[in-house]
Amino acid sequence: MPGGPGVRAGLAGVLAAGAVLLALGGPARGDEPPAAVARDDTVAAGRALFARMGCGSCHRLAAGAGIGPIGPDLDLMLPGYDAKSLRAKIADPYPTGPTGSFLRMPAYGDRMSDAELDALVAFLLSTTRD
Repeated sequence: MPGGPGVRAGLAGVLAAGAVLLALGGPARGDEPPAAVARDDTVAAGRALFARMGCGSCHRLAAGAGIGPIGPDLDLMLPGYDAKSLRAKIADPYPTGPTGSFLRMPAYGDRMSDAELDALVAFLLSTTRD
């Protein structure tokens, strides 16, 4: 068998260590305060939501691998938003009624929970920081 018993034993050890890490909640994150860890988790959840909701199919956003040519380029637009205004824009993009274009961003206020919306906003705003 390729690798022999030493390689198999080494692989078994790596797999066992991985199982222990998973059982304990994953690798340690160093000396980060709990708030920083929670923020990182929220941003990661927002990044996953950006992908799951298909935002990148309409919008360009380098941090989210968005290459969409339809909606505004978020790399250019996001610096003009704060959390409140961005949340409002995602939840109800056209509060005064439809625009003249048939290509409209859907209102996501009814398509995601408040926690999901908060995570998406946290992710999007995190992309504007250097």
